Amino acid sequence: MRSPASFELFPDEIILCVCQYLREADVLYSLYNLNSRLNTTITGYCRYLNLMSVSYKQFEYAVFHVLPQIGSIVRTFVLNGNWETIINTELSSILFVSRLSSLFPNLQRLIVKWFTSERFLSFVDTLQGFSQLMELDIRFLRGNTAGLLLQKILSANIHFKKILSANNSQLSIVSFDQDSVDLDISDEINMISYPNIQELIINLTFSKLIPCLFVLIPNVHRLHLNIDELSSDSKSKLIDSNLSSLVYLTIFQLRSINLFWTFDEIAYLLKAMPSLQRLGLDMRTDDKRLVTEKDIMTILPASLSKIDFFIRYYFSKSKSDVNEEHTFSSTHIPVACLLDEPRHRFLIHSIPYDLNSAILTASISRQMLSGWKYMKQIKDLYIYDITSTAEIILILQHFRRLRTLTIDAKDKSEKLIVPKESQSIDFKLPFLKQIETSGIFELFPLLNVAPNVDYLIVYFDCLKILLDDESTCHLLQTRIVRLNIMDWIDIESELLQRISHVFCSLRHLVITLKDATVSIDEFVLKIISLWKGKTRISIDVTGVLSEEICKNLRQWIIDHSHIKTEDSFTVEYNENWFDLWF
Repeated sequence: MRSPASFELFPDEIILCVCQYLREADVLYSLYNLNSRLNTTITGYCRYLNLMSVSYKQFEYAVFHVLPQIGSIVRTFVLNGNWETIINTELSSILFVSRLSSLFPNLQRLIVKWFTSERFLSFVDTLQGFSQLMELDIRFLRGNTAGLLLQKILSANIHFKKILSANNSQLSIVSFDQDSVDLDISDEINMISYPNIQELIINLTFSKLIPCLFVLIPNVHRLHLNIDELSSDSKSKLIDSNLSSLVYLTIFQLRSINLFWTFDEIAYLLKAMPSLQRLGLDMRTDDKRLVTEKDIMTILPASLSKIDFFIRYYFSKSKSDVNEEHTFSSTHIPVACLLDEPRHRFLIHSIPYDLNSAILTASISRQMLSGWKYMKQIKDLYIYDITSTAEIILILQHFRRLRTLTIDAKDKSEKLIVPKESQSIDFKLPFLKQIETSGIFELFPLLNVAPNVDYLIVYFDCLKILLDDESTCHLLQTRIVRLNIMDWIDIESELLQRISHVFCSLRHLVITLKDATVSIDEFVLKIISLWKGKTRISIDVTGVLSEEICKNLRQWIIDHSHIKTEDSFTVEYNENWFDLWF
């Protein structure tokens, strides 16, 4: 009889194939330092280091024993701001107090998530001494008030310098994702420029701040602006301000879907971009000149080689535009024109549409062009005012490369199922990782074509429906590792037992109670007990814990659950959130 083959006898190619099914931290925890050959094999996993979605035991081991040995290899590191308050003092001192440059001397890109604006400003002070750090990627930055961060930053001037001049002004790329707080820039100070910044993605509170921003970044090559300002009669005129020319800017993208833009305003912006090569516009307007080819061509820079746009053009009820769809055709730029009659607007977009995100109303589902390639770059899609699951499927067949999907029902109380005629539509979503729902949906058709979904955000009422369907449960069983449940209604519900039985691979459970004033003492213990003997899990629950329990929360967990003193875990209760990392 042959002896079992050792894992070490497999060639590197096979070992790396196995590693593809594991998270980076799992690879390091399982294979690093077993021998020098395996260390060499998994070197690639050391370059991008993400310790999120792992057990606390793995996290402790990685920080104490692995990071000190591989720090010089790491090129990208993901740092979660939520860790600082929940991990022990020794771990916190390594990641948040001491300079990261001593741990990661060759770091090139730092991704920071879930910081508060105030704490982030303090953290930026530690970003010094990196010889290669060029990119700061900021995600889910939180603030108590929209614009809090840069109101504080620019009122004192020195604080804004902390961000753009971090690491001795060696940063060239700074980005804030769309889930981060909108930022404000004071125009009452002496503006200081930051010529080191070549790429910037930023969320602004108001369009009137654009001239101030242009002064700050004179050498920018790539600029993405997200502006969530709402239209109002008091809107300040952008063209009343002096606008510095960005002579090096080659890529510009504007996303502003709540503000009505005029032709003159867009013309004024583009005039300040003499070297522009790529332009992206995701916006709304009621100025017909912005959707008329002969007018648009007069304001585009001569250097422009590509334009992508998604324009929501609103027409008056009294006008005849609704019968003039053919007027939006173009000889230079292929376009599609979709009528959204309930909102008195046309949705006009370029073909192909090569921006990364899109927000669509479900009513245009039957008007979209066949074939997915003209929308192949879209990674994040939000569909709203959905009245039928058929609308979702008709739209999704055009978005093969989606990574995140949000679906929002018009009637949140109505159960939306898939009609028989839609079940025959053949489509695949092989890259989809996250589904967020607002409403009650039948999700089997989506999960069935999206084998890599591992993150589900769902409301309590919708989850009850999903868990009543065995076919859906079978798909959820091994795929979902993170589950967020919104508006949990009944803390006595037996749904918890069903969840613990179905979601066998779950690593992170987040429950937001509809009534956050409810006592969760027993509810928390019930959750912990249901995962006894299963995969280690992180738990976040909103609600009220008894004051007596909060005095020694860790000991209370040990006294009332299967978790032992010697187990690696950490727990906290902060701002009405109970957090357990096990």
